[in-house]
Amino acid sequence: MNHFKNKESLQTETHKTVKALVITLSLMILGLGVLFIAATNESSQKGYVLQQQKLKNEFLKSKNSNLTTKITQAQAFSEIEDNGSVNTMEEMEVKDYVTIEDNRVN
Repeated sequence: MNHFKNKESLQTETHKTVKALVITLSLMILGLGVLFIAATNESSQKGYVLQQQKLKNEFLKSKNSNLTTKITQAQAFSEIEDNGSVNTMEEMEVKDYVTIEDNRVN
């Protein structure tokens, strides 16, 4: 009878150990899943912020280029007016390279 009791105890211990292993593995899988989701979420957020900063950088570069062009044009026109070059320029000639006669069908 004592031998049967030890066998029952060993079976009970085996079931307890298996149950503890299943619970431990389940908790580990759950914990790793939560960590994976958190890391993926953080990575996605950083990627979104980086993309927004790239777009802002491109917009600011474009705006800077436009402002530089306007400043250059304003300075160039101002210099032309200041040195009197506009007053000494000749009037533009009107030249017709294609006339009405050239377009007529014979």
